Amino acid sequence: MNNIADQRYYFDTNALLKYYNPLLKHFQEEQGILRIRRLVANSYFPILISPMTSLELVGKVTTFFRQKLVQKKTLRTIITHLRKDIGINPTSRPFEMLELPDNVFRLAETILLEHAKFAIGSNDALHLAIVKKLPQPIMVTSDKSLQKVCESIQISFYDPEME
Repeated sequence: MNNIADQRYYFDTNALLKYYNPLLKHFQEEQGILRIRRLVANSYFPILISPMTSLELVGKVTTFFRQKLVQKKTLRTIITHLRKDIGINPTSRPFEMLELPDNVFRLAETILLEHAKFAIGSNDALHLAIVKKLPQPIMVTSDKSLQKVCESIQISFYDPEME
């Protein structure tokens, strides 16, 4: 993580979930939370996320709610924070919501087909396709399969769980 301020980072869903972890009491022991929060705090540019990242986060938190791992108040708090954090004030928001690039679904299909030996799903492939279309971002993920595909398609990545 050299020169954090000069880099553009893209969070996958697990990285975004780590950021909101302090609101989730049952995840307090998860690795990488402090590194994620430092990355967001020290980054000059807002961290990039996509509509897929946001949708998956909402999906995970609603799953926690259905499993009675979080209360409705916690669910609402996280969604409120997420919406505020991708809000319209570019100088103070920690995240920037990207629009999906042209042909990103086709590229995601190609990534899935060319890297079928790795345990990535269609949503993972979509994250990779989005990042691939950006000018030199760093993907933030602790998913080992995603990291292997990143290496294969020459996407830089940062694993917040590694020292």
